[in-house]
Amino acid sequence: MINEEVKEILNEKIQEGEFDVVDIPAYLTLFCEMGNEIEDLQEEVEDWNRRIHLLLEGLGTFWITVEDGRFATGEGAVENPNLVLTMSAVDAAQVFAGDKDAKAAYMSGALKVEGELPDAVKMQTLIDIVVEEIEY
Repeated sequence: MINEEVKEILNEKIQEGEFDVVDIPAYLTLFCEMGNEIEDLQEEVEDWNRRIHLLLEGLGTFWITVEDGRFATGEGAVENPNLVLTMSAVDAAQVFAGDKDAKAAYMSGALKVEGELPDAVKMQTLIDIVVEEIEY
């Protein structure tokens, strides 16, 4: 179930340019709630089972898993990740808010990717869908 109150709070912060590092844990939870409910996100992850490790410098380590169409997230490490994304928490907040393009961050070296690049591109697509959903 999508937490509409958190969605509204994050929407306001994104719209006002106030989405920040401290909002990332709530964003990741909302990301997964949306992933479990929204058809566009479900279609994107059909037959895509992945374990994603997020190393956010200045905030900590988080993970997202997608298994059989179900999203989950948490703090700490995930075993045997398919994809490891490393960036500063500030850059992550900008990417998650839709203010910074992940491809540009990757090209500039601000985002480091370990794993298959198509998986990183898929994550960007999922983030784009979530940002669109939050803003409506």
